[in-house]
Amino acid sequence: MLTFTVIKYLLQKREGYESQLTLLNEQLQQTNDELAHTNQQLAHTNEELQTTNEELLITNERLHYSNTELERFAYVASHDLQEPLRKIQVFAHTLKIKYSEALGEGTSLLERMQSAANRMSTLIKDLLTLSRLTASQQPQGRVALDQVLNHVLTHLELRIEETAAQIQIDPLPVITGDSSQLEQLFLNLLSNSLKFSHKDIPPHITIHYQKVTKEELPVSLRIAHSSHFYHLIAVSDNGIGFEAEYAERIFQVFQRLHGKNEYEGTGIGLAICQKVVLNHHGAIIASSQKGQGATFTLFLPVECPVVKV
Repeated sequence: MLTFTVIKYLLQKREGYESQLTLLNEQLQQTNDELAHTNQQLAHTNEELQTTNEELLITNERLHYSNTELERFAYVASHDLQEPLRKIQVFAHTLKIKYSEALGEGTSLLERMQSAANRMSTLIKDLLTLSRLTASQQPQGRVALDQVLNHVLTHLELRIEETAAQIQIDPLPVITGDSSQLEQLFLNLLSNSLKFSHKDIPPHITIHYQKVTKEELPVSLRIAHSSHFYHLIAVSDNGIGFEAEYAERIFQVFQRLHGKNEYEGTGIGLAICQKVVLNHHGAIIASSQKGQGATFTLFLPVECPVVKV
């Protein structure tokens, strides 16, 4: 009787284990089915990603080709335009020197023609500079910004003396970058401060520097390359300034806030500045109020990968 009871107990246990095993097998099968479905979805997603990546690669290749062609066209067009322009300038100068008496009032027309030719020549040179700033990326070197500013101040020495300008510069860091581009950047910024000054007030320009963290950047600032620290360089003046609503538009090519008869220039200088800063993986913003000067603030990453040169 005891043996029968034990056998019955063992059979009941076996049936319980078999039921549990059946349930586990069913759960395992369901899990396998779900995994198979997930794998199918992943495979489909991978196929879509592969297709998207191939399309992006093709698009990037086409964009690179278009940019290369555009740069080549701008370079060739600029050089081809300069040659006939030089001839116009030479012929106008010759006519003015040799035949000024015979031309009479026509001399003023020649002078206006020379002025227009000079403006065109400056415009072509600025466009050529802008097109060169879109070249391919190359490894950069270490650049002492103090030396860059010394070169710029030497270039602007006569203009500084003529305007009795005062320029105060904080000690600047050694950064990773391209010296010729950075010199072009500060040359344009300082030239603007000297040019857009009050007629009866000598220009006063300050260049302030400080090192800031990523958390201290303006919330609205858009920088492609992330860095833990940034060089903040602010170029401020006491000039005529501009309306705050134009703070972003002034960096666009050919954007002029003043007539060409009021202030010389081509409307490309600040576009060049922005391109240089972007090549150095940074950002530039402008702030101003009309009649109360302007400030151009640069944010350059301390940890910088490559610079376009």
